Amino acid sequence: MEPTDRNPVHDVIIIGAGPGGVCAAILLAQRGISDVVILERSAGIGGTWYNNHYPGLACDVPSDLYSFSFFQDFDWPRTFARRHEMCAYVEEAASRFGVTDKVVLNAGVESSRWDDAAGHWTLVTATGETFHARTVVGAVGMFNEAVRPNIPGLDDFKGVLVHTADWPGEDVSFLEGRTVGVIGAAASAIQLVPAIAPLVKDLVTFHRTPQWVFPKDDKVFDEAERATRRADPSIVAELRQQSIDFVDRLCDYNNEPLMAELREKGLANLQALENERLREAMTPILPIGAQRTLLSSEYYPTFNRSNVRLVTDPIVEIVDGGVVTATDGLHELDVLITATGYAAHKFLSVIDVVGRDETSLREVWKEGAYAYKGMTIDRFPNLFMLYGPNTNGGSIIDKLETQSRYVVEKIALILEEDLATLEVRTDAVLAYNEKLVRDLDKIEAWRIEGSRYFRAPSGRVVTQCPYNPTEYDELTRVDDLADYEATSREAAA
Repeated sequence: MEPTDRNPVHDVIIIGAGPGGVCAAILLAQRGISDVVILERSAGIGGTWYNNHYPGLACDVPSDLYSFSFFQDFDWPRTFARRHEMCAYVEEAASRFGVTDKVVLNAGVESSRWDDAAGHWTLVTATGETFHARTVVGAVGMFNEAVRPNIPGLDDFKGVLVHTADWPGEDVSFLEGRTVGVIGAAASAIQLVPAIAPLVKDLVTFHRTPQWVFPKDDKVFDEAERATRRADPSIVAELRQQSIDFVDRLCDYNNEPLMAELREKGLANLQALENERLREAMTPILPIGAQRTLLSSEYYPTFNRSNVRLVTDPIVEIVDGGVVTATDGLHELDVLITATGYAAHKFLSVIDVVGRDETSLREVWKEGAYAYKGMTIDRFPNLFMLYGPNTNGGSIIDKLETQSRYVVEKIALILEEDLATLEVRTDAVLAYNEKLVRDLDKIEAWRIEGSRYFRAPSGRVVTQCPYNPTEYDELTRVDDLADYEATSREAAA
């Protein structure tokens, strides 16, 4: 569908109304850019926090850091926000800063194509609705496509089969009094298992690789503490800075004294397991940093319950009645939960994006995603990404604000200079990623085979950023316009 008065070419379309999309819209508005539409596939604002419902879901970054620098007076009830609190925060941010009415819900984008002659992007939603925009910001993040475990017979299971990413709302009744199995031992599993153990008759957890789980000091603020925090913004500001300093330090996986200190904390956390055999089975064998860092002070004690059982025997297959492991045989189950995460390596390619000269983003990324500073790529003019390749690390919200600021500056340049296109140069993309790969290779924990969560199927590390959040922020503040090719409307005509 061609642009018309009823279907105009917008200045900016943002794909996704999670924290990234909302942040970008707010910063665009503050820059005076108002012709902005946010297309959201779900029925509400909040992104991953809105879409996920599994019991125990919570943030693993302190709320004072897992929030926008320009919105620090939210009345957090505890150190680490729960799902509903994060949704409330993002919704309030959108409302307070006037971008709620820019969101179109139930508008999942399926394709985005660049029209070089017309100088705009055409986006088509799952319902067939068409939108046009001079610039596009992909704020879809990393967590869009759930990973089903590649285990023979998974679909043969006759009981209730559910992935944590597809949890049925707030419902937990299907667990009560049942024998439940959980496959997985990473971020979602360590939150889910303690939350459902008291509800079920028996809980069987199937582990493949033990993870490092560090204690989580999740303090609930009493009313006096909340009142004090509200009355004195410097308290929150100081706690936020302490978190920034800690995260910057934590990102140095080559700091052996720091890693030794963390190992001691992780091993001390393991002592919550009363059974020595369990402690041995759950002691990590991979170095810290090879897998996602996990926080929980409830996970290990859950295995002291009489109705919770750990199975490390390798899974052979799944049959109608349960899970079969190599030595133990059949583990009969009423419910099977796959807590196996997302295909975190796809980023914006979960959408069919086609750039200049019919270039497919999926084809460009077939050996692994890459981008310039994680936010843009050659042959895709006027297209930017938030939390794209090699930008994971630290507080996602803090990182999204850094990237939104950078992207807004580039969009403002396009609109203020009335450019037809702004496209990063190919040599700049190559140079940036050559250095990036060298810096990634310096981190030993990411070179080992066990760091599969961070990798594309080709083996390329695509999620992790080798620079701490402060270093990355500084990288985005450098004047890099020389790395871009700008084309005026006159020249493009």
